[in-house]
Amino acid sequence: MERQIPKNVRQIGNVSDSPKIYVEDYVDTFFLQLSEKSEKEKQPEGAFLIGEIQKQDNEEYIYIYGAIKIKELKKEGGEYLIDDKIWKCGCEECSQYFEEGEIIGWFVTEHDLQLAPSSINVKLHKKLFPKKNTVLVMKDSANQEDVFFVHKLGDLMEIGGHYTYYEKNPCMQNYMIASRKKMGGQFRQKMWKIRLHKAFVLWYVNEAVRKEKEGQAV
Repeated sequence: MERQIPKNVRQIGNVSDSPKIYVEDYVDTFFLQLSEKSEKEKQPEGAFLIGEIQKQDNEEYIYIYGAIKIKELKKEGGEYLIDDKIWKCGCEECSQYFEEGEIIGWFVTEHDLQLAPSSINVKLHKKLFPKKNTVLVMKDSANQEDVFFVHKLGDLMEIGGHYTYYEKNPCMQNYMIASRKKMGGQFRQKMWKIRLHKAFVLWYVNEAVRKEKEGQAV
């Protein structure tokens, strides 16, 4: 079943490249949390990306609606270490929280990260994600800059921009809560603020769409 192209979106960068990438807002928030943790502890952090790769009307789309933290991500000699145990754990959590979701790529963040994959990590990506249009997201935790790469033409090609989209997304919300229970009240307060912000954004965008249909200006 084809996913409907999201209407409640925010454009990030130049989105003229193909495929078009859509990242759900809770996932974007999770990226930020991992990046903040990485910067504080000066250790790499990562996540497996959950989503769908589709083709509609001769255009290719990637929808990233979930992310699962990579357990104890290590780096040696410039290479990220993802063994069978880590992969199995990610697949199990994907099945637990996202049911029929598919792992379609990965996210890495660390201090002063060079935002271009080394040849050894390109090789790792091809081993883990041989499918066309799988994704690597690299984020420098020092300045919060990120870059998206897509597996196509036999390499990881940089994509100039993407869309952040907004929906309720209870699966990702439940995963975030479950994965951060140890943070107690502080994390619950942060999640409450995130939900409040998301509710406002959804209301505002829906109002804009409604008034546009009525021929009015917001």
